[in-house]
Amino acid sequence: MCAGKAAFGVLASAVFLLAGCENLPSQGPSTRTIVESGNATASQSANYHLVNLTDETVAYLVGQTGPSLRSSFGKTAPPPRQVLSIGDTLAITLFESSSGGLFFGGDPTVESGARQISFPNQVIGEDGTIGIPYGGRFRAVGSTPAALASVIEGRLDGRAIEPEAIVSVVESTGNSATVMGEVSKSGRIQLKLGGERILSVLADAGITAAENEAVVRLVRNDRLQTVALSTIINQPSENIYVFPGDTIFVLNDPQVYNVMGAVGSPGQYAIGIKPQTFAGALSLAGGLLDAAADAGGVFIFRFETPDVARALLGPDADLKLTPAGVPMVYRVRFSDPNSFFWLQQLTVHSSDTIYVSTAVTRDFEKFVTIITRGVAFNRTVSSL
Repeated sequence: MCAGKAAFGVLASAVFLLAGCENLPSQGPSTRTIVESGNATASQSANYHLVNLTDETVAYLVGQTGPSLRSSFGKTAPPPRQVLSIGDTLAITLFESSSGGLFFGGDPTVESGARQISFPNQVIGEDGTIGIPYGGRFRAVGSTPAALASVIEGRLDGRAIEPEAIVSVVESTGNSATVMGEVSKSGRIQLKLGGERILSVLADAGITAAENEAVVRLVRNDRLQTVALSTIINQPSENIYVFPGDTIFVLNDPQVYNVMGAVGSPGQYAIGIKPQTFAGALSLAGGLLDAAADAGGVFIFRFETPDVARALLGPDADLKLTPAGVPMVYRVRFSDPNSFFWLQQLTVHSSDTIYVSTAVTRDFEKFVTIITRGVAFNRTVSSL
């Protein structure tokens, strides 16, 4: 009986020992696992690209602004030139310097202010032309109102007495942009002749999404770009001019990041209206746990564009491409005092994940605890 009990105790201890060696409870992958998975071998490609933060790496990343309207569509310092388009409705008024002309009789009692005529509103047809009495039809598309007025004066010169024309746009279909999504007034918005920037157009439309959750997608011809509204607010260069024909979508897409592993308060956190640094992100998560965190195992998981990845890995790097981008993992060693300066400069991007691995010593402590429990269980069984 005692031998059976002893054998059972030994078996139980072995089970606990095996569990301690292979299945230690953990908050995520170890530093060693992450490093090994990020390094390619002769027989297997890397699951992602691992980059250690250095002064050079940080200097490059700080210079990257992420998705940018300015980079995608150009600076466009002057406002876009607005010209007449098919479907525009025009008001045309003609003046003659004296009576007895083409449109006014010879009545000397007519005062100078009465020598004018307003034609019925003209709509630019599908062929791009309009017509006026005694002037025939002529092309209007592509002209400005002032240029079109000069054409009308030339058409009537010699028939009207010193004709002067004024052309104004009553309604324009071409010089407008379309705003849709999380706004109170969706649809076409007429652009002012002086030019309108994207925040001005969005103010007219009335954004209903929260500022720190709204993203703006601009579609122009065959190109599109999506940026956070907070980016446009914080970077004046991103507040570019809206072009006629642009379509602007306002989408509700909360900008969040995740903090996992050996930190005080792991979880998902919102990026505010102002940029959030990684130092601030870790502080909000309660910082590294003194008794558990591996100071050399702080990692930032992020998808980068191929251009950024090649700049960091070299032009000949064999990139692991995914629909979301190139998976990159940046390693931070808190044992290096420079890391605190680096994390004050780098800002969090939406969907970033910060992971702090558990220290090896902490895993060893767990292992010893499991072994101790196994020995105690063995003694208890033996005493039965």
